[in-house]
Amino acid sequence: MPQTSHSSPLPVTDAGLLRLDGAAPLESVYEADNAPALLRWALKRSFVWQRRNDTEVLQASLSMDQGPMWAAALLAWDAQVAFDSGETAPLDAYLKREIKPEGRPQAILVRPESENLRWGTGDVSRLPTDTPIVGAVAVVEMDGDVVKSARVALTGVWKRTVDLAQAPAALAGGPLNAETIAAAAEAIAAEAAPRADYLGSEDYRRAMAAVISRDALTQCMEEN
Repeated sequence: MPQTSHSSPLPVTDAGLLRLDGAAPLESVYEADNAPALLRWALKRSFVWQRRNDTEVLQASLSMDQGPMWAAALLAWDAQVAFDSGETAPLDAYLKREIKPEGRPQAILVRPESENLRWGTGDVSRLPTDTPIVGAVAVVEMDGDVVKSARVALTGVWKRTVDLAQAPAALAGGPLNAETIAAAAEAIAAEAAPRADYLGSEDYRRAMAAVISRDALTQCMEEN
């Protein structure tokens, strides 16, 4: 198995964000010393070494089907798209065509790691290396003992390959504990709109959305 050698840190913008050059291979992000651990996890989970070397950042980031858990990690981490016009836009809004910035996409911008940012993941799949039947990535920003913001991106439970749940926003302003997590997980399941296929019925996918969202948010709670 190829050995990873960390080198060539990701450049930092004037706004303090890490810049993932759109034409660079995914492996350059995986190898960067300052790449957020969540993104490195998602790259390893979504792409084998050869594909990380053969696939460009923008190619993978703007086409969610290529690596659903990579896309989920970017959405949960609140990634931005940088354009050659100088504009930036939230990745989620750009993918949904809610906004149309001038110019062409050039790079993905992400927040650096911070002690206030916590993340967790969960998925259910036939094999550990398979694309998840249902997957979740949670990112919670804390302000002391209070949730400042919470984002949970899920795969396999929407009409789109990956999407953000709206329910976790209700966590803001309160504590992150077993009770609030359970309520958020149930709300996420109620919000989900899965399509049945040979891998799972609508009821199964909705039930798994609750289970893995709870698991992912619990990891955020336990990361002290």
